[in-house]
Amino acid sequence: DLYRKVFVFRKDPSDAYVVLRAKLERPLQNFTVCLRSYTDLTRPHGLFSYAAKAQDNEIPLFKPKPSEYRFYVGGRSVTFRVPEGRGDWEHVCASWESATGIAGFWLNGKPWPRKGLQRGYTGGAEVAILPGQE
Repeated sequence: DLYRKVFVFRKDPSDAYVVLRAKLERPLQNFTVCLRSYTDLTRPHGLFSYAAKAQDNEIPLFKPKPSEYRFYVGGRSVTFRVPEGRGDWEHVCASWESATGIAGFWLNGKPWPRKGLQRGYTGGAEVAILPGQE
């Protein structure tokens, strides 16, 4: 349970990270991640990665520029264009459902148009989760 926990990366995120290990009872078919982020980075950076034993970065959430979020599932991605931040905390949620292939995205509680992504795909069950890192 990471509720009310904060990770502070004092160095460049490329060499600072946290790893959470999980072993699911069956392959992943639905996924939702929510997080709050606060940074002054303007360069591309990862916010979250679900890395399976068979595939690194199986489900990453990436921010390539201040006005864009990219959500990947199994090597394919959808992009959500957002207003550029004002230096405040950003609350982000991304979800995906295998049966429909629907990917959802919310920024600060506001839903963005849903998009199609990897219908029928199943994710790995033995995983490493990296918050704040790709």
